[in-house]
Amino acid sequence: MSIPTYIKWLLAIAGVVWCGFEATDKGDFFIYCYAASDLHDGIDIYTKTYINGYHYYYSLAFALLLKPFLGLPFFGVKWVWLLINLSAYLHLFYLVLQSQWIKALSEQRQKWFALLLFLLTFRVMHDNIHTSQITLILLWLTVYSMVSIENGRDLKGGLLLAIGVNIKLMPLVMVPYLLYRGYFKAVGVFVVGLLALFVLPGAVIGWDYNFFLLEQWWLLINPAGTRHVLDTDERSFHSLTTLLSTLFVENVPDSYAMPLKRNIADVSLSTLSTIILVARLVLISFSLYFLRWTPFKKRNGSVVFFEISYLLMVVPLIFPHQQSYGFVFTAPAMACVLWVVMKQGVHLKDVRWVQICLVLVFLLYSLKIILGEFNNYYDHFKILTYGALVLIPLLVWAYRTEVMHQRTIAH
Repeated sequence: MSIPTYIKWLLAIAGVVWCGFEATDKGDFFIYCYAASDLHDGIDIYTKTYINGYHYYYSLAFALLLKPFLGLPFFGVKWVWLLINLSAYLHLFYLVLQSQWIKALSEQRQKWFALLLFLLTFRVMHDNIHTSQITLILLWLTVYSMVSIENGRDLKGGLLLAIGVNIKLMPLVMVPYLLYRGYFKAVGVFVVGLLALFVLPGAVIGWDYNFFLLEQWWLLINPAGTRHVLDTDERSFHSLTTLLSTLFVENVPDSYAMPLKRNIADVSLSTLSTIILVARLVLISFSLYFLRWTPFKKRNGSVVFFEISYLLMVVPLIFPHQQSYGFVFTAPAMACVLWVVMKQGVHLKDVRWVQICLVLVFLLYSLKIILGEFNNYYDHFKILTYGALVLIPLLVWAYRTEVMHQRTIAH
């Protein structure tokens, strides 16, 4: 799919200007920089809170990486940070559009694919830029590591994945996948790289301080921690744990909750913990539907992208303390579904429910942009989480359709 040069330049200028406007506020990037500066004074950056009680949830290595830039004007550094994040999103978009499967579509369908994928992912991409988060970079590190490993570059892929997991644990779901598919060399590189990224900051900040902070970090992010069972400290939280908490506990500790009933039961904290655990296990176990029973055997072709996309899609669902920007991890699943829709063409009339569900996903994801005055209601009822859950049957349909198509070709 060719894009006129002048349109590329207009989009580039628009992106630079947009990031410039977004750089005028503090956002989460200010927290990153504040925590990095506190390392000078031996402060426990994982217990201390920043800007209205927010914690720093990321790694020591990432904080140390920011330290050399702390003396520069914050506006300029944040502007560059946002441009890096936007570039990560655009590079992911480029990788998808340049794949052989998308190029096999007609020129017109490639354009429709690109437009629809942009519309479906715009809200979560926008939220990442608006909050100056790092999740776009995490997704880029994860996807690009998988692409590298699939192409035989185990060293590069393993290191990229180690960097992503070190910054934040979300990409960790790919490690069991690599083991299941027999990429043992890549996993070995990942383990060595991850250990180095955990330990080496001690050479700069001191070994005792380093290990103390690692312990405090784990206490903060441990998914089994009591504060992560209800996971409703903020109205803007979205995940399976948050949704189940609001459905099964009448009075959750959400000071911003609206006086509108949303629970269907009222259970004890221990019962809720069991419900959440079972729900997580169901989502994780369902990955075997895509992986099939062929452990330690590599698969080729488009089915690999369905495997990876499902694992990435469940990340914002099973991990606690998720905000809307974390749902950018569902973008690869959207790409898989749209690709099959574009391939189906006129045959899609036999499965109109797919079109209806795609429209529903778009609305559940994008109502915040379309009708922003009702944002409090969207967050109160966690509609973004429902949107991600609707994606699961869509991805199942797309995967089954593609498998059946490959079998037809084989015969």
